[in-house]
Amino acid sequence: MSSQEKAAGWLNNLDRLVRVRNEIATLLEAIAQNLTKAESQAENTSGKLGLSQEIERLIQQSENLRQGVFRFLVLGDMKRGKSTFLNALLGQNLLPSDVTPCTALLTVLKYGTTEKVTIYYNDNKQPEELDFQQFKQRYTIDVEEAKILEGVKRLAFPDISHAVVEHPLPLLAKGIEFVDSPGLNDTEARNQLTLDYIYNCHAILFVLSASQPCTLDERRYLQNYLKDRGLTIFFIVNGWDRVRDGIVDPEDTEELQLAEEKLRQVLQANLAEYCQDRGRDIYQKRVFELSALNALRTRLKNSEATLEGTGFVEFLASLNHFLTGERAAAEREQARSIALQACNRFQGAISRRIPLLDETVDQLKNKIDSIQSEFASLSEIGNQFQQEIRTVRDRNVQEISDSFRTYILDLENTFEEDFLSNQPDLDFMQFLDKNNRGMFYGSFKLAFERYMNDRLSAWEFIAKQKIASAFSELEEKAVDFRIEYEQVVETMNKKLLGYRFYAVGHSYKPEEISTWAEVVIDMFSFIPDKLNRGIYSFSMFWQSVLSCVMVTLVLNIIRVIFASLTLSVLGGILVFAGAVALQAEYVRQQFISTTKKEFVKHLPQIADEQSQYICEAVRKCFDTYEEQVYDRVTADINSRKAELDSLLVQKQFREIDIQAETKRLKDLEVDILSQLQQIEFLGGFL
Repeated sequence: MSSQEKAAGWLNNLDRLVRVRNEIATLLEAIAQNLTKAESQAENTSGKLGLSQEIERLIQQSENLRQGVFRFLVLGDMKRGKSTFLNALLGQNLLPSDVTPCTALLTVLKYGTTEKVTIYYNDNKQPEELDFQQFKQRYTIDVEEAKILEGVKRLAFPDISHAVVEHPLPLLAKGIEFVDSPGLNDTEARNQLTLDYIYNCHAILFVLSASQPCTLDERRYLQNYLKDRGLTIFFIVNGWDRVRDGIVDPEDTEELQLAEEKLRQVLQANLAEYCQDRGRDIYQKRVFELSALNALRTRLKNSEATLEGTGFVEFLASLNHFLTGERAAAEREQARSIALQACNRFQGAISRRIPLLDETVDQLKNKIDSIQSEFASLSEIGNQFQQEIRTVRDRNVQEISDSFRTYILDLENTFEEDFLSNQPDLDFMQFLDKNNRGMFYGSFKLAFERYMNDRLSAWEFIAKQKIASAFSELEEKAVDFRIEYEQVVETMNKKLLGYRFYAVGHSYKPEEISTWAEVVIDMFSFIPDKLNRGIYSFSMFWQSVLSCVMVTLVLNIIRVIFASLTLSVLGGILVFAGAVALQAEYVRQQFISTTKKEFVKHLPQIADEQSQYICEAVRKCFDTYEEQVYDRVTADINSRKAELDSLLVQKQFREIDIQAETKRLKDLEVDILSQLQQIEFLGGFL
């Protein structure tokens, strides 16, 4: 099938994906209903099996599939054509593209039965609903005004968190959401909400300009906030048709090809490292040459147009493969894994329950008493693993905190080189003009903030590697605890069941028993996040924790430095400038020297005070992991106890019909296995 055919049918593929998602969700609900049925009938049968945790996870995963969305974060500097690109993708001129409100507000575009905009505020003020016209009039600002605000580090609407735009467009109805972020200035990059979306989206659509590709700000943003984060990034090189405008003779085909090839070389040199998948080069699947305005004009005239020649055909084909292939495979595996674990847990429970049905009350009491030491052993194994987590945590908290302190103190050695290499547009001569001195001071403060963002991002990368290594170490240790835990479980089953083969058709099969340790190994996949309802991994959680603490650090450091680095202090430069004051290089040297002196003077204070934020962030990563481990261990042990205690209570108060109870449990098992097989079959269509 050609890429054009794939692109044309991508909405149909999304329809199929949504349909299969819902069918799998229905089957997960059916398994949960069967387990609930088994538990709800307990009062009149042999008692509960302790399946509440499995039921909860099945229901949660079913809801995830039904309510889950494919979320794309659209990033790009101002005047890159982000709104035009989104309008072309949506097939409707929804967002204003001449002056765009998205440069002022982070805007979430999602499906809604009616057209409306909801404004969310930073304080406790109630959200406000607007129509589209009101939204455009109130929150659209001119691009030049946006640039001025960026230059003085001010937000156009500081009291507003974000806007949510709802619209009944067909594409949005497929469960697609777009998050249109403001420009790439560092203040917004470190905004908590923007960081949340970076770590909780399926992919990033990074819009570049063919006329001005890979600017310093764009390269800095990619390096500091997106590199080596495990994120999927599609690069949209917009305005490719305008490459012709930059050559001497627009009709010269050879000159045009040469210009395009040079541009491709620039893009390849800067973007190739972001287009790798486990060592594979996927550049051709991630970088696209688009003409969004031409595509929009075509779609507005004919919504069924193929968009051939605009770059959208190739882009949509790759996006389709990503959504219906890569992402669908991850969802399929997660749903199958949860269903399989629930099935194994049920089979393990009835493999113990059915053989124990013919035990007398006294015999069952004795057997339960005989395994109390094993229950204590299970708790102790869990405690040991918790202690191991704490040991690894404390070691890493100290090492990473020390690393931060050393790194901060070493900034003195490279300050001039690092600061100036990334601030090419800073006009030091502007400082000599008293009318422009205040503006220069604001620009200089912003430049210093960018410098600190760059330096802290470099350290953050090192710290994340350290934490990743620590969690890999814990994952390996979990294997050892798993083996020990399973040995205790097998001892318990031997005491409860022996080695007899029961005529009812069940014997103990340790390979089918799901323990907490198995879940611990997979825990990175199951800690839910607040935006994608469990799609992303624990690694994304701790990465976002560490990234977010950088927000606090940058703000704190800037506050400390510029509390003393005032205009009056910098003004001392003019006293010594004398006859050479008009020499820009002299002013630059004196300015940097004065700044460095103030900076170095505060470095020990910064290192000491800000280390506490690093300690808290690293500790939070490990404490959250430990909490999850504790919850899983406790839930597993409690369910095992409840399973036996429930049977004992039932035996004490009623005569159990062994044959009928065996049939009931076996019938439920057949139903659950059938539903599991259907899930695995449907998974082949995702």
